[in-house]
Amino acid sequence: MEFGQLEIFLCIADEKSFSRAAEKMLRTQPALSIAIKRLEEELGEPVFDRSSKNGKLTEAGKILYSYAQRLINLRQEARDAVGELREMYRGRLIIGANESTSYYLLPQLLFEYRRQYPLIKIEVHRSVSERIPLDVLERKLDFGFLTYDPMQAGLESLEVNRDDLVLVVPPGHALAGRSQVPVRDLGGYQFVAHNAKSPARDRIFELFRQNQTPLNICVELSTLETIKDFVLLGVGIAIMPRLSVSAEIDDGRLIAVPVKGMKIEKTLRLVFRRESNLSHAARSFLELIRERMMVG
Repeated sequence: MEFGQLEIFLCIADEKSFSRAAEKMLRTQPALSIAIKRLEEELGEPVFDRSSKNGKLTEAGKILYSYAQRLINLRQEARDAVGELREMYRGRLIIGANESTSYYLLPQLLFEYRRQYPLIKIEVHRSVSERIPLDVLERKLDFGFLTYDPMQAGLESLEVNRDDLVLVVPPGHALAGRSQVPVRDLGGYQFVAHNAKSPARDRIFELFRQNQTPLNICVELSTLETIKDFVLLGVGIAIMPRLSVSAEIDDGRLIAVPVKGMKIEKTLRLVFRRESNLSHAARSFLELIRERMMVG
């Protein structure tokens, strides 16, 4: 099994066409067909359904696809590692994180990292939490930030921060002067909420269900910053991660109102591959995280 065969296989699978893959790779279609035939002979199984015109994978092809991606990414990682021997402290760091981590937690960490390792290129990808563990295993990411422990073989996770959810209202709102509010008193108010599914969102809905109180969402938005803007404009109130509204609470632009019985914490974890041969860029970032861990 050769890397060239795997690259051809992945290209055909992604393009869903032998002809489009041949055009993209600047190869002839017969050359691609020969490479796939040899690959299938070695595996003893067909990887493409020949009865389909769109390059549909067989069950064997679906299994091979994931391994092929890992092998190609591992080859690039090996090249990068050898390159680091030529130019010490150069390299690349790829991180996957959700919105709140990218916006509120990573900037200061990456500023410090860049100060120590200015020649290392940093890439931060806005990632869906469910996808991050597989992307780390497949070496598409060096690290991922998650609010849960994926508990997958080959992965380790390190707790780096804890946050909680808080109800915020604009100054002058009817709830702004309350020292505490029961959940049942919130049924008459309009909420602005994030439209992404998450464990925290599920727990909020469950809290309102337990208190037999409707959660009246008037607007659903895609970013925490936009949600804050809508609350500041008086469109509605919101339950948000404290980290995302701490500056506005501190300067009085938003008021945090304690909700009786609501204690919803978010634990942020750094996820990485369980192995000793991390790149220099990855090892140095992990060391920085451990030095600056916000929890014990």
